Amino acid sequence: MKTSLLHCLAFTLPLLILLSSCYKTSKLVTTTPIDTVKEVTDTENDESTVSAETFKNKDFIPNELGRVMVLEYHLIGSPEARWRRTPQNLKKDLQLLYDHDYYPVSVHAIASGELNVPAGKTPFALTFDDSSAGQFRFLEKNGKLVIDPECAVGIVESFKKAHPDFPLTATFYVLPAIKPTLRLFAQPEYKQQKLEWLQKNGYEIGNHTWFHAQLSKLSDEEAQKHLGMFVKEMRAFLPDYEPKSLALPLGMHAKNRALEVSGEFEGTKYKHESVMLVGSATSVSPYSKRFDALAIQRVQGGEHQENPENFMNSQIKHQTRFVSDGNPKTISAPEALKEELNVRLIKKYKVNWIKTLPEQHEKDSTSIIAKR
Repeated sequence: MKTSLLHCLAFTLPLLILLSSCYKTSKLVTTTPIDTVKEVTDTENDESTVSAETFKNKDFIPNELGRVMVLEYHLIGSPEARWRRTPQNLKKDLQLLYDHDYYPVSVHAIASGELNVPAGKTPFALTFDDSSAGQFRFLEKNGKLVIDPECAVGIVESFKKAHPDFPLTATFYVLPAIKPTLRLFAQPEYKQQKLEWLQKNGYEIGNHTWFHAQLSKLSDEEAQKHLGMFVKEMRAFLPDYEPKSLALPLGMHAKNRALEVSGEFEGTKYKHESVMLVGSATSVSPYSKRFDALAIQRVQGGEHQENPENFMNSQIKHQTRFVSDGNPKTISAPEALKEELNVRLIKKYKVNWIKTLPEQHEKDSTSIIAKR
């Protein structure tokens, strides 16, 4: 009896140890509804798999590793040209974005990844370079100053008022020391009023250098001068002004790219969290391992081949655009895109990988195209 018991223990003890080890090292995979995920602490590695069935009653599947558009405009006026968009066509662009479930966010939101976008919507940001008169114009009417309804600001404000579910904003990359037709919207008597109005009404004013200097041709000292002097001149109008974003003139980087981010000239310091390139290309998701806030691609508005409408149609057709899950604390995307995620974000966000059958993905793609 004693010998039999010893034999039994010799057989079962290793098995119990093995099972205990497997239990400790195994990872539990859960299915978590998108709208009930828990907040993640900095020490958690929190990922889960979500069935596509979760979205069977919706007309979208989230893809927060899809591409986004930062739109770039220059002159607003007539006639339509390579670097000029007519007021009517700017209105058309905004309507197109609205009709196709795009949702306006700030440049800061894209640069930081702090995206609070309704479920099923695709974020985009609106930018204007060079501060020409067509972007922001005051008119005198009955002894009062009013915003020209045909300038960019007037168009954006009017569209926002007509569509309260579409909170439009924009970043204006202005020039404080360029020729008069581009200097702070070309109405010198109203410079301060315009800059104050933009700041007060939720628009961002970005650095575009002192007078559109091509940074790639400048020494380190000269580059800091043009970026620092921009800040110094702007503070004459807005004492607490701190630019957070830089748009590179002609899209050309400085010889020392670190100086695009921060530097100092004669006691005036600057620091940027994002740097904009010149179009035309869409940007990868802020959650992608390939995203670089210091080299964000933009799409130039216009009738040329690489325009917002063509990118939009391509992204809908190929299911490559960013589609929000509606929860700013989570990142949700098809399981096939796991390798695209910036893994450092797993500590900050709850990550939901959506398991989608190939035939389901093809069906969803077809239905979305038909809907549009």
